[in-house]
Amino acid sequence: MKHVQATGLVIAILIAATAAGFGVYEWLQPTGMPPASPAAMPAVHAPAPMLSAAQAMNLPLDDLDDNTHKLADWHGKVLLVNFWATWCPPCREEIPLLVKLQAQYAAQGLQIVGIATDEQSEEDVRKFVHTMVVNYPILMSHDQTPQIIAALGGNFIGLPYTILLDRQGRVLKIHPGELQPHEAESLVRMALHLPAPAPTSATATPVAVTQAK
Repeated sequence: MKHVQATGLVIAILIAATAAGFGVYEWLQPTGMPPASPAAMPAVHAPAPMLSAAQAMNLPLDDLDDNTHKLADWHGKVLLVNFWATWCPPCREEIPLLVKLQAQYAAQGLQIVGIATDEQSEEDVRKFVHTMVVNYPILMSHDQTPQIIAALGGNFIGLPYTILLDRQGRVLKIHPGELQPHEAESLVRMALHLPAPAPTSATATPVAVTQAK
């Protein structure tokens, strides 16, 4: 008799535990949703592969007219690559200086290329470029910017970020932050093998860097 009662008690406990376990499971799961299978779990993406300098120079990037370019397209020019964004105040401050440098030194072999970074809307870039009468190519880069900069020897910490290359594609200068007029002209003239500009008495302005989004 005692054996029968014990067996009944064990069965009752098992039934209760099963019911409780099911209730807890249902509470943890969204109502009416089956448990997620491994195939339904979000994929974990591997880090983007590192690029060599040659790969970075030959990475295809689209301009604002959906034409594809590579930095290597301007081999033979002194190339000033400026990473920027419309939402970055020091980037916007820097644009008129770059427009002036392109107009002043294009005949001597300077080519400025702007790479728009982390932009939410290509139309915002197009409107800004039109308003500022930008006279050099603008390419769109979304998630490739850190790779390009790292491949060319830099460390992407914020915007604006400028890399100056000679006519053979070798990096001459890496400049994080906003370029100041006299400093920028000195770098360009050095790369073009022109005499340094006359010194000015202007007080140097602290370099501004906007943290990349």
